Amino acid sequence: MRPSSVAIAGGVILAGFTVWITHRAKALERDLDVTSQKIVLLDKSAPDFHLTASDGRTVSLADYRGRKLVLVFWATWNNGSHPEMLMLGQLYGRARTPENDFEIVGIAVDDTLAAVKQFAADSKLPFPVVLDRNRELTNAYQIRTLPTALVIDGDGKVIYGGAGLARDRQGEFARHLGLRPGDFRMEMGAPRGRGN
Repeated sequence: MRPSSVAIAGGVILAGFTVWITHRAKALERDLDVTSQKIVLLDKSAPDFHLTASDGRTVSLADYRGRKLVLVFWATWNNGSHPEMLMLGQLYGRARTPENDFEIVGIAVDDTLAAVKQFAADSKLPFPVVLDRNRELTNAYQIRTLPTALVIDGDGKVIYGGAGLARDRQGEFARHLGLRPGDFRMEMGAPRGRGN
């Protein structure tokens, strides 16, 4: 039995629609990926903040006026954050000198302080880690991807931002801190997280 011309036309229309919708979905996926990694505050003033660090002291943007500051937005439940936090901890201990005076603050987008404290202790992070439990600071900085690192200059302006510190972005990140890309070597041994 041969299919009717209506059935053939319907099949062609359905196939065409499937191709079109697949193409549109892929384009939307690419746009969302680019948008989620876009740093909205680049070349703008960084919003001030006052958060409590895991050691109990209050940390604010004003504390770092006159020095470069790296804010790294991360989470214990995000396994992609673990190597970045370890690398930044090692970088801080190895490359921070009077000539390369910069500070780092880890902004944990977590729900519990206990998990953040445990990760910071296991990683021996040498910089303050604060809990952004209600994601107020994450939202103020319009961060959509974890981990994301920002560099804020001594005047409080965001001069660099990137989702993750993949090998291809380390040179630009290093340049904004006055470092060499070779300073980004990492020794293995990151603590394990709770999983994605």
